[in-house]
Amino acid sequence: MISDKIKFTKIDESRNMKRFYVLHPVCDTLLDGVYAVVSEYGRIGKQGRTFIKLFADQKSAWHYHDHCIANRINHGYTHDQSIHN
Repeated sequence: MISDKIKFTKIDESRNMKRFYVLHPVCDTLLDGVYAVVSEYGRIGKQGRTFIKLFADQKSAWHYHDHCIANRINHGYTHDQSIHN
């Protein structure tokens, strides 16, 4: 299981594109049996937005988490290992 958040960036100076995407690990919520996947995204240097998606079971949450990682990679984002928790 992943214990740290993962940061992706997509920078294309020719298109004035400077994006970030941060994916947090699946977490158990205060609600019984409800799990959350939290992501943050936006333009590098700006506040960005936070998105929370809830799931009824942990397996579905991890499946969505892994899907988000694959989706970012497929859209040309690169893993940024400079993030500190």
